[in-house]
Amino acid sequence: MRDNIKITKREMKEDKFATFVFKSKDYIFENWIYFVGGIAAVIVIIVATSLISSQQSGKQQAASEVYNRAMNEYLSGSHQLAIVDFKKVLDEYGSSDQVSQAAFNLANSYFMARNFAEAQTAFEQYLNKYASDDPYYVTSAIAGIAGSIAGLGDAKGAADKYREAAETYPDFDLAGQYYLQAMEYYIKAGEMESAKVIFAKISKEFEDTPYYMDGARLAAEHKIRL
Repeated sequence: MRDNIKITKREMKEDKFATFVFKSKDYIFENWIYFVGGIAAVIVIIVATSLISSQQSGKQQAASEVYNRAMNEYLSGSHQLAIVDFKKVLDEYGSSDQVSQAAFNLANSYFMARNFAEAQTAFEQYLNKYASDDPYYVTSAIAGIAGSIAGLGDAKGAADKYREAAETYPDFDLAGQYYLQAMEYYIKAGEMESAKVIFAKISKEFEDTPYYMDGARLAAEHKIRL
C-alpha cells in the first residue's frame, strides 16, 4: 500500500530519513518476489512512510528513528539486526504510528533470515493483534504464513494457505500467483484433485496471463486434465 504524502523540498532536505523512505518504496515494489531455498514464496514488504517532523513527540520521533533504522538494515540484508530493531519498536514504542508496520516487517525479517517457525508465528501475531482492514496487508500476511509453512516442509499446509490468500482478496495483483503456488504445493503433497480444482480456477480467471501458462505446464507434467 502506498500512502499519498506531499512534502516540500525544504522538508525533504531537513528530514534525513525521507530520501531513504522514498527510495525503499521503489525498491520494495520492484523486488517483492523471493525464492528461498528453492521454495517460491511471495512476500509483500510494506514500507511505512511516516516521516519525522519537528511536531512529533519525543517518543514518536524515537520510534520513527528505530523503525527507519530497522528498514535500512532489512534492505541492506542485515536481517538479524532488523529483527532486533523491529522488536524494539514493538516492545518499547507500542503506541507509536510505526507499530503495525514493525510487526509486519518483523515477520518478513524472520522469513528472510530463514527462521520460518518464527516467521509463521510473527505473521499470525500480526494478523491477530495489529492488522487493519486493509486487504493488501491481510492478504500479504496470509501469503507470508504460506511461505513460512512451505519453508518448514508442509506442502499441504502451504497450499491451503496460498489458496486462502488468493481467495481472501481476489482482486489483489498477486492472486494468480497465489493460486499457482497453491496448485504447485498441492501437487507436491500428492493432492491431485485439489490441484485440479485450482487449475480449473486459474484456467477460468487467468486465461490470458502467465499464470495460466505456468499452470498448464504443471498440469501437463503431472497429467492433470480438466
